[in-house]
Amino acid sequence: MIVDAGLRAPSQAAAALEMGCDAVLVNTAVADAGDPPAMAAAFAQAVAAGRSARRAGLMPVGQEAQASSPLTDFLQGGERA
Repeated sequence: MIVDAGLRAPSQAAAALEMGCDAVLVNTAVADAGDPPAMAAAFAQAVAAGRSARRAGLMPVGQEAQASSPLTDFLQGGERA
């Protein structure tokens, strides 16, 4: 799947890749930026980060809050949870 419209910030490109998109097209976002070469570099970094996060395995989204400090016992001298 390729996202081809509506992206204006590198963070949005990263989010698209995290969600499983294969690619993003960002011509206008780069062309209309104050510094197009710098914006192109920022998008490249964001896409790489989003793809890396997806491949690394994002933690699941839950329907309710859960404790999220797995090292608490370890830091208090116990085993890692």
